[in-house]
Amino acid sequence: MRKLGAFLVLVLLAIAVWIGARYIRHRGEVNVTIIFREAALAAGDPVVENNVVVGRVIEVSKVNDQDAVTVRLARDHRRAIVSDSLFEVSHHRLIVMNSVAVGAPVADGDIIYAKEDRLSRWLAKHGTSVQPLIDKLKKATDDKLDSLTADNFDEKLAEWKAEFPQWKKDGSATVDRRVAELEARVGAMTRQLERANRAEEARRLKERFQTWLNDIRK
Repeated sequence: MRKLGAFLVLVLLAIAVWIGARYIRHRGEVNVTIIFREAALAAGDPVVENNVVVGRVIEVSKVNDQDAVTVRLARDHRRAIVSDSLFEVSHHRLIVMNSVAVGAPVADGDIIYAKEDRLSRWLAKHGTSVQPLIDKLKKATDDKLDSLTADNFDEKLAEWKAEFPQWKKDGSATVDRRVAELEARVGAMTRQLERANRAEEARRLKERFQTWLNDIRK
């Protein structure tokens, strides 16, 4: 009886050590599930971002006639997938394209849906080839944002409103990206005003920007 008890203790100890070792090995990694209409992938296939393997597919399962692809990102690449990353499946590789992404990094256990409209598929496939153009457009946007001050804020709001129809024409991804950029810049401006003891001016600026947002979203 004592031998049986000692054996059970050793088995439990071995299991605990195995679980602990696996936890240490995978600590800091991120598991995320991406839903595709169809994805020709299997467990073990690489996840590639910017020509670097950042993780592996660990499971592919069916969910409501769609393919749920669960991937594990290595701890050094846990930010390789963000909320608006684009994806391409090619030769049993899941390719992540972040050239036009502005979203936040995914968290462990997140579920996201791959964008599979025609434009998103094209960008996922050709994004790297148009990267110089994208960088040029981003720089032009940054230059416009850097010129923003509290004094010319209303002028900038009018300028952005005039540009908004073109953003819509370019697609919802462009609208989301531009609005996110503006929100970040206005947020930085209001914090600067608050640190300078100009809280009332910061409040009015927030209100004007929110009114502008409500107006363009009608």
